[in-house]
Amino acid sequence: MYKKDLLNLLNKENFPNFFLLYGGDNFQVEIFSEFIQEKYKVDECLKLYFEEYDFKIANDFLSNLSLFSEKKLLKIKSYKKINSKELKALIELCKNSNDNYFLLEFYDENSKLTELEKIFENNFVRFFKPSNQKEAIELLSLKAKRLNVNITYNALYTLYINFEENLYLASSELNKFKDLSINEQHIEKYCFSLSTAGFESFFNKLLNKEEFTKDIQDLLESFNEIAFLNYLSSNFYRLFKINTYIKLNGNADLKNLLGYTLPAQVANDLIKKAISLNLNKYKKIFDLILDAEYELKTNSKLNKKEFLISIILNLSKIIKSTP
Repeated sequence: MYKKDLLNLLNKENFPNFFLLYGGDNFQVEIFSEFIQEKYKVDECLKLYFEEYDFKIANDFLSNLSLFSEKKLLKIKSYKKINSKELKALIELCKNSNDNYFLLEFYDENSKLTELEKIFENNFVRFFKPSNQKEAIELLSLKAKRLNVNITYNALYTLYINFEENLYLASSELNKFKDLSINEQHIEKYCFSLSTAGFESFFNKLLNKEEFTKDIQDLLESFNEIAFLNYLSSNFYRLFKINTYIKLNGNADLKNLLGYTLPAQVANDLIKKAISLNLNKYKKIFDLILDAEYELKTNSKLNKKEFLISIILNLSKIIKSTP
């Protein structure tokens, strides 16, 4: 089904007790998973994330009666495809009991999972990244409603733009306004993007091989780890695009590449940063950031602040290394 069908279904009394969420936008997978879990209202939930998945554990959880709960939810997050027979068995347990619930979040932005869709029958949604600002702000509005934040459209727009159209960053800011009524003036007064909070200073020092300890300590006090990684990744990706554009075209037409004109000094600075890293370093940087995000999302025992600092130090080593 499409996202609009899921929205309609969430407003109805009956909701399927097994469901698949996947596609090209992890933000939507996560937020709609939260909505579905609220809809289920279960007594007990077993979460098996990524490498934790074990069919026997999952099957036993849904198969066995519990003295402490009637309604049970099995929630699985996975990057890897799960054996079809195992999925069919778990779904069958839900079909045989209205007190069993199964929610699968599949994180693979590049795949169309036709086989999985058939297994889940019509109980699935494939998400796509927002195609325009209006769609992105509608998603922020859903997050605001979940937090019981009464917020104007202009305030949501300001929030989205202030955080450079990053849904993860903008939505994380909404948490501070839970159960409140806010407008555009509140956003401007109390919300600060990573760049205004010192990210630009930190990023420049990182690339210029300067001391940045004080900057990173301040940033990590203000923002969650996943949001910070997303912002870090987007800034390196912008430099990577400039670097490859120059290699392919022999010039740096940033207006053609980025879609807008930058002041000459800013453009020259971006070009200088972009070509300061070679393709091998870009690969190492993106591999490191992806591995870090995976570890943050799957290792519940991780000291996240210390782990992220170690990742940033490794980034610094990559940048300082010889070609």
